[in-house]
Amino acid sequence: MSDLLINEPLSRLHIGSSTICSQEEGSQYGVFPVVLISRKGSLVHKDCNSYSVNGEEFSLVGRTYTYKDLSIELPIRTAYTTLERLLLGLGYQVYNEDTVADLDITSISMNFRKVLHILTMMALKDMNLIYSTFTSHKQLRYGEHVFESYLKAVTGKGTIKAKNKHIRWLNEVDTLQLKSQLFTTSSYQVGVNSMEYTTTVIAEELFIKVFEFLDVISFQNNNIEPEPLDFTVTVVQLKSMRLRDTMLILSRCIGYSGNSFIIRQELKDRQNSRVYSLFTSISSTTRQLLGFTNYDIGSALQTICLQLTDNPNIYPLHQELSVDKIAFRTKIMIETGEDIDWVKKELSKADNLDKRPKRYNRYPTLNAYFAESLVLRKEILHGVDEEVYSIAYGHAKYKWTKIWNTKNNDYEYVVDGKKESSIFFFIWTQFEREIRESMMRLFDEPIFCHQVHDAVYSYQSNISTEELETTVLESTGFKVKISKD
Repeated sequence: MSDLLINEPLSRLHIGSSTICSQEEGSQYGVFPVVLISRKGSLVHKDCNSYSVNGEEFSLVGRTYTYKDLSIELPIRTAYTTLERLLLGLGYQVYNEDTVADLDITSISMNFRKVLHILTMMALKDMNLIYSTFTSHKQLRYGEHVFESYLKAVTGKGTIKAKNKHIRWLNEVDTLQLKSQLFTTSSYQVGVNSMEYTTTVIAEELFIKVFEFLDVISFQNNNIEPEPLDFTVTVVQLKSMRLRDTMLILSRCIGYSGNSFIIRQELKDRQNSRVYSLFTSISSTTRQLLGFTNYDIGSALQTICLQLTDNPNIYPLHQELSVDKIAFRTKIMIETGEDIDWVKKELSKADNLDKRPKRYNRYPTLNAYFAESLVLRKEILHGVDEEVYSIAYGHAKYKWTKIWNTKNNDYEYVVDGKKESSIFFFIWTQFEREIRESMMRLFDEPIFCHQVHDAVYSYQSNISTEELETTVLESTGFKVKISKD
């Protein structure tokens, strides 16, 4: 039957060394229960020893398969190697004598992401999170939707919209309710903010296993014409990174060359201010591990906004932060008892919040800083160039107001203009962009520079910070401090 998958018996004999099988001379597999599936992933109907698929009948007694006048002794297997499982998932045949073939990333239908989907499926099965009795189609869909949901959860704030097709599939089709095992979720408001997802310990264990699978697969070398923002990463480097960064990077793999994965990112530049890409999603530690030097604008928001005001002296706390951010952050750490990461995030949020958080009442300096930020914001909004304001307003997020709907006897949210904090953000980040672009002109090849918010990353490490500061002042009028690490 052409529609039936029957795997041949496999006896492995290595030609040269193998990175897959630990046995030096290959192996002959022992007894393994036979599983028959249709190529479309349909379950094969069974009635005693009689089976049917797509209207065709056959019988299976012991290991003897009989269809019409054809009788075949089915193969004996105990297990599949990681590579074999991956090849079967990709729809390739597994031959009698496998010489541990290298996988060609560029020949995979769709892209390398499909490999990651299948490895996720394999990890889900090995951790008994999904069942082998599911159709192959359903198993593959689990791999795809779990992997893509994981990527969303570890990017930025981890917000995923309800209409996202991967979360919708887990909500509507996942009979095992895996979502609750892999993610914890925040509250949300319809039309106001999306639900935030955080990965659980089980999810982290799952993707550690995915990477372990990937580590034992060998790949063919590809000849790919590089684009300016492409970069390469080795398995050794990937092992040194945070798991989330490893998966984010591999999701953008387009090929393999010289023991390195070739990574190509999709640049999103739609806001006249910041650009977003894979590079903005991974951590600064990972960027440096990849060999990039960071040229950072010190206290960019405060530095820029204070120079847009008529009298910066009425904002002493913002001045204090722009002059010595380490000392100011330390003061907040002592006052709040929180670590440096918390303080960095809180100070970044404080200038862009719409309402004063109640917790600020316990922290005098942070409370006073927020009060200053409201005044500073008002001055910037009313004093900035009309064209800059218009661009910012166009990109700003909507403000939603909660009202009582007497007809539906329930609350609903309606649009009430644009958020003041969001307009402010898209104002000062336009100037931040001018500064970044000014910095990039000093590099030998500016198109190879990666823009990351208030910083520029480059393989070129010999650019003087003093020269960068002078160039920025001459071309933009902003006096900035630039650090390099």
